[in-house]
Amino acid sequence: MRIIVLEGMPNKGKTHTMWLLRDILISPAIGGVSTALTIYGSGIVSPKNDFEDIIINYKSLKIGIYSQGDYSNYLASEIRKFEKLGCDVLVCTLSLNTLKINANKAINRFSNTRVPKTVEPIKALQINANNADASAIFSLI
Repeated sequence: MRIIVLEGMPNKGKTHTMWLLRDILISPAIGGVSTALTIYGSGIVSPKNDFEDIIINYKSLKIGIYSQGDYSNYLASEIRKFEKLGCDVLVCTLSLNTLKINANKAINRFSNTRVPKTVEPIKALQINANNADASAIFSLI
């Protein structure tokens, strides 16, 4: 399994970017199929709600997505889970507000690419930064 990590400080658009990446992967033009969407929090599809999913049928890959990168032990556990589920690629977030020792140990067991989250201070332009980051991650899959 390869891991692509979108990393940055809390509340900078990482989860929203992951929703946008998921939208790209399941768009009719790409043809990916969502097989395991779980939404945390209110259970409502929202750019603010963390989620996980597995997408199949893009480049014959099984792609895991996990947006809850604030908690080191949860992320480390989820990485093991996605590996056991046979994912070829896992795209996850990692919040950089604390060391996240266990999460980083789990990530570093695999070939990984770390993508810094673009921070856009102008609220009206944040969607553009998130879309650009989602497209950059998509190009790495």
